[in-house]
Amino acid sequence: MKHILSRFLCVLSVAGILLCIFVVPADSQTTTKKKEPLEQRITELEKDVTRLFRERDLYTIEHLPEYLMLCDKRIPIFKGDMRERFEREFFQLLENKGLLTIVVKRYLKYLSMINEEIEEMALPADLIYLVVSESYLNPRAVSKANAAGLWQFIKETGKREGLRVDDYIDERYNIKKSTRSGLTHLKHLYDEFDDWLLAMAAYNAGSNRIKDALENQGTKDFFDLFLPEETERYIFRILALKEIITNRERYGIKIDEKELYKPFAIDAVLIKIEKELHTNALARCMDMSYRQFRYLNLHIRKYILPKGTYTINVPVEKKESFFKKLKAYPFVLIENDK
Repeated sequence: MKHILSRFLCVLSVAGILLCIFVVPADSQTTTKKKEPLEQRITELEKDVTRLFRERDLYTIEHLPEYLMLCDKRIPIFKGDMRERFEREFFQLLENKGLLTIVVKRYLKYLSMINEEIEEMALPADLIYLVVSESYLNPRAVSKANAAGLWQFIKETGKREGLRVDDYIDERYNIKKSTRSGLTHLKHLYDEFDDWLLAMAAYNAGSNRIKDALENQGTKDFFDLFLPEETERYIFRILALKEIITNRERYGIKIDEKELYKPFAIDAVLIKIEKELHTNALARCMDMSYRQFRYLNLHIRKYILPKGTYTINVPVEKKESFFKKLKAYPFVLIENDK
């Protein structure tokens, strides 16, 4: 805060000095020569002042309501140590406006697909902010613990929730299928704890650790539990991301519609191949470069797929032509169009 105010005062001082030095009588020929650069500089300084005022405003949460909502639960962010715990996540996120801009654009890119899955399973809409927190919506994200994909599944949990993980396929990277599995896992955790905040905490720390805390600490309130620091911060980070993304323009994140990423819209097709197939053949059937094809199908780990059944993601607008071109490969059968 202090360094922002200092910079602001410095800009004002520079503006004043420039005005004193350069502003001379209007009929002077020197004025004619210096008028344009001076006006331009003053305009730039005005923009700097406006930006600094905006940055200054980011470092206060006085305008926030007494309560914020997450999964229909009221969270009193100004009660006890709640303010300190919330501000730690809130301000650290706001310090990186570039990253937040990317996160908001990715959020809008995947919003429709994730919301469709959430609505189909009748789950709280706020669960989308959990996946934002997990990976910043980078489908290729890998953690130090080898958790992978949008939903940061470790292998064992991914397999338990129906994802295929082997040498050829790793569905933790399948954007649509891992979303369904991530939400299914959260639903299982909610059924176990009967509380969405505890379910989200268990998503981060593991079910056993949360059960152990509940059994030994005499409370079922997440905010009263003593947990690993990362897990304690986890819910507040999700809450801060929701506040910033929902009210992004208030926090200086203004994105023109033409700057948005293309919405993620794919259909999953189940195919059966009766002999080895080079995956570049599938890319050609979609009229896509291999990179474009692989980005939509990150779960495919090898160039050559052996005989078997596979889920392939196809852009909605290319599905019809994909089916037609796939007929050139009689040993590839369409099992199901999801």
